[in-house]
Amino acid sequence: MDNEATLLLDDAIACCTRDGLDARLINMLASARACELTDDALTIEAPSRFAYSYLVKQRQVIERYLEEIAFAPLALTITVPQPPAAAPNSRTDGPIATETAPSATDDGSGLDEQRIHRGGPKLAAGEDGERKVKVANTMSPEAFRRMMAQMKGAPVAEVQPAATPRETPAEMPAREEYPSVGINSKFTFDNFVLGDENRHAYQSAVRFAAFADDPGQCTSLFIYGNSGLGKTHLLFAIKNYLAAEKPYIRVKYANSQAYIDDYMRDLGSQRGPGEPIMREYRAADVLIIDDIQNIIGRQASIEFFFQLVDEFLRENKKIVIASDRAPKKLGMDERLTSRFNSGMLCLVSEPTFETKYRILKYYYENIICAGSNAQLSGADLSILDGIPLEEGKLSDDHLRHMAEISGNNIRELESFCERCAGLSYEKEQAGAELTATDIDAIADEYFDTAHKVVRVDTIQSVVEEFYHVSHEDMIGRKRSKNIVFPRHVAVYLVNSMCEMSLKAVGSAFGRDHTTVMHSIEKIETKMKEDTRFREEIQQLKNIILIKS
Repeated sequence: MDNEATLLLDDAIACCTRDGLDARLINMLASARACELTDDALTIEAPSRFAYSYLVKQRQVIERYLEEIAFAPLALTITVPQPPAAAPNSRTDGPIATETAPSATDDGSGLDEQRIHRGGPKLAAGEDGERKVKVANTMSPEAFRRMMAQMKGAPVAEVQPAATPRETPAEMPAREEYPSVGINSKFTFDNFVLGDENRHAYQSAVRFAAFADDPGQCTSLFIYGNSGLGKTHLLFAIKNYLAAEKPYIRVKYANSQAYIDDYMRDLGSQRGPGEPIMREYRAADVLIIDDIQNIIGRQASIEFFFQLVDEFLRENKKIVIASDRAPKKLGMDERLTSRFNSGMLCLVSEPTFETKYRILKYYYENIICAGSNAQLSGADLSILDGIPLEEGKLSDDHLRHMAEISGNNIRELESFCERCAGLSYEKEQAGAELTATDIDAIADEYFDTAHKVVRVDTIQSVVEEFYHVSHEDMIGRKRSKNIVFPRHVAVYLVNSMCEMSLKAVGSAFGRDHTTVMHSIEKIETKMKEDTRFREEIQQLKNIILIKS
């Protein structure tokens, strides 16, 4: 059984290494000695009282790994080495000696007293005559200095633990059943493009990640909105942040299909009596599920999901959900709906023109342009002969036109941007330039908004709602400023977005063509002078295209 205990401890160390846990924990476990393995407990001997105190605090983390490895709950019992009794005035063998006086109420989970002496005498008895437990430190001076440096956050060189002949985690061969999961650097908080329509969701996701290790703060985050608006980006940003900054937190991420596959596989596998399914999900500290709406309709899996969520929330563990609809529209248990509604509940809306423009600009400058220079590194250039590896230039006017005629799906926006940059390069090689017509043709393959027929009444309705003007005032004879200006805007938009003569535009508003020309001139002048107003006009165009 001692050999099995050693193997089990080795596997626990491998799991800690796999998940990137604190190096202090890994080093202390590697320096510990596996003593005994029974049906319900593993006993290990800590290398020192210092390590014992730290390992006791990490007992639950280690026990989760033991359960994962042994497929059954295992308690962890931690002891300290008991050296032979020394004379009262003897010196310690190592650089540090620890004296501990256990009280009558001490249950072994903590230390009532601890005095540390460098080369000082060990007392055989305390002042009250009670015998002291004398422990000689089994850690080398170098290992102890390294441990203390790590506690203070200082960088230190790797040192092999001296207290055990076992392989250290760095020397252990990788276990095939525990592959490490890489971080997708594309999805981070830093490269998420902010807009008014996603700012609340972004700030809530950042707050959730910051308080992920605080049980009383931000226990649930529910992000909902249509497909392609950045929900998955925020979920991965949380996962990637925790992996980089708080690796001791166990995170389980799955989209709805992966969750269903895991559930069906576990449900059909051979299990012992009372052994729970979905162990990896239950063991997580933070559970992240994407596209939860796809589980709806699968009665068994959704019932288990509700149980899992309820369990997480009751235990003050953390959970993040993304869906295309609000909790109240998912048909969840009322208690869960209430809990999500009382947590962080965030709607991600369709991006405005300005947000789409920033997304396209960011993607072009930071992904396409940067990628064209980096992609040659390590590539087999022989097979790439004759294939252009550069991207053409997209001007600010190009990007603004792309934002104006594009749809709202961010994934499609990125692909659309790549296509436009590729065509721009082909045009440049032929001595030409990318035109708005070229962009329109590409957009027609991606978005329903391209080449839409825009109606006058749609423009009037959007402008009336935007400026809070009635339709009667829009086409009427009132000349107050709060009515005339929106009318100018509507006339300008009809002229620029509808294929109509000036006379026809005037007829739609009960005016003649000279009044139409005056309105167009007013708006064009203001757009040249006021950047914010120019963006407002672009936003109106975007809304009109969506509603057309």
